[in-house]
Amino acid sequence: MPIARALAVLAATAALAACQDAGERSVSMLRPGSSFTVARIDGAPAPAAVTFEVGEGSRVTGRAPCNRYSAQLTERDGAMTVSGTVMTRMACAEADRNLAEMRFGNALGSVTAARRVADGIALIDPEGKERIGLVPAGGS
Repeated sequence: MPIARALAVLAATAALAACQDAGERSVSMLRPGSSFTVARIDGAPAPAAVTFEVGEGSRVTGRAPCNRYSAQLTERDGAMTVSGTVMTRMACAEADRNLAEMRFGNALGSVTAARRVADGIALIDPEGKERIGLVPAGGS
């Protein structure tokens, strides 16, 4: 009986954690009208002026390291996606911004959840790795 009870407690704890985790990772943190500065891309500081804005219908727009972009933010069965991304095609003169542009596009396409972090919101991939770090616009 003690093993059965321990398993029941473990299962209940896991279920509670999953519910709590789903709430913490909800796309609802990214409400229409939200405006963020991209602080980090794959753990590295993002170039200045990279933005992430959520509009009506969960349409995401902003400035990538070199270009403007637009995408659709959706949540289904607890997984978040950023899809249908389109970008302008302006040349990126600086090599480091060009590299950051490629990293940003790849990171944006791999996002499956959002999580609150000390300075804002982390957009994370299926392994739980922060791909894009967002801070409220005007924040540090």
